[in-house]
Amino acid sequence: MQKSKKIKKINILLVIVLVSMFIVIPNLLISIQRDFEIPIDEKNPNEIINTRSPQESSVYYEDTTGNAYGVYVSGDYAYVADYNSGLAVIDISDPTNPGTPVYEDTTGLAWDVYVSGDYAYVADSGHGLAIIDVSDLTNPGTPVYEDTTGSTLGVYVSGDYAYLADGDSGLAVINISDPTNPGTPVYEDTIGFTFGVYVSGDYAYMADGNLGLTVINISDPTNPGTPIYEDTAGYAYNVYVSGDYAYVADYTSGLAVIDISDPTNPGPPVYEDTTEYAFGVYVSGDYAYVADGNSGLAIIDVSNPTNPGTPVYEDTNGIARGVYVSGDYAYVADGPSGLAVINISDPTNPGTPGGAIPFELIIIASVIGGGVLIGVAVVVLLRRKRK
Repeated sequence: MQKSKKIKKINILLVIVLVSMFIVIPNLLISIQRDFEIPIDEKNPNEIINTRSPQESSVYYEDTTGNAYGVYVSGDYAYVADYNSGLAVIDISDPTNPGTPVYEDTTGLAWDVYVSGDYAYVADSGHGLAIIDVSDLTNPGTPVYEDTTGSTLGVYVSGDYAYLADGDSGLAVINISDPTNPGTPVYEDTIGFTFGVYVSGDYAYMADGNLGLTVINISDPTNPGTPIYEDTAGYAYNVYVSGDYAYVADYTSGLAVIDISDPTNPGPPVYEDTTEYAFGVYVSGDYAYVADGNSGLAIIDVSNPTNPGTPVYEDTNGIARGVYVSGDYAYVADGPSGLAVINISDPTNPGTPGGAIPFELIIIASVIGGGVLIGVAVVVLLRRKRK
């Protein structure tokens, strides 16, 4: 009788220990990595259950009063072309907690921005180029304007010149050696409607709407050369040049990759479609980061530019229109949601905060005759973070 009572007590104690392990250990792990659930399959009591924790995904936002169309990162600040609110400057010294925007409104609608030295150069649509002194980031200066004949939607600064995607006026080149007194624009018209521009070497690469990619020799910025065209299947909104390739955000056709090893004779486009509309593109390392409208950020492996990989997505709350990559973060101009910041330290798994600890939980249960559970082993395997 005493022996039976002792076994009963031991069984009760084991049950308490078992329950504690299933409650305390999971909660300990939850404190390490939030939102972790432990599904336990009771069909086979001898089964080994291998439960992989889902990575925590996160996008950090700082809303703006306008509609974020373009973004440029310099140092600890993100400069946002905020459409009807002009320029918004946001402290990103802590990318996971962006600061409150500081604004400098412009007369037109801000589509794009490029920062060089103490000045932000804003593509201000119907009012041409707006130049803003940002030497004091808490109090940006009053814009200085140089109007253009078209609608300025993209801007790139190289040396003493600002190169503008000027809508139906093609390429506009403005001398900014004195940013407080910009020169008169010099034009080279294109057949399409230019939305974006990127300068590399002696050439300006234009995202030329339904004409695709347009290449213009700017070895003499005061006298740009005759445009050379390479059509794309979609509608070219933006362009980024890296090495021998131009990467075009081609709206309905996703990403178009064009060999420009000979800029006077661009190769045929190679495409990798995206689920939404490709508005912006930035290339860093082996990856192209595409601002893909309602799908947020699309990341495409371009280690082999002739055969781009399948896109990996991180959705955002707004409409992704522009993107800039700096360090481990992609900064997305997210339309009505303002600035969205995404951790891309692992481009194959965007949005994973660096502080999360990935692990696997293995629960091993054993049963003896009579169905009495006598032991539980819980093993936690920490997986080394990929670099």
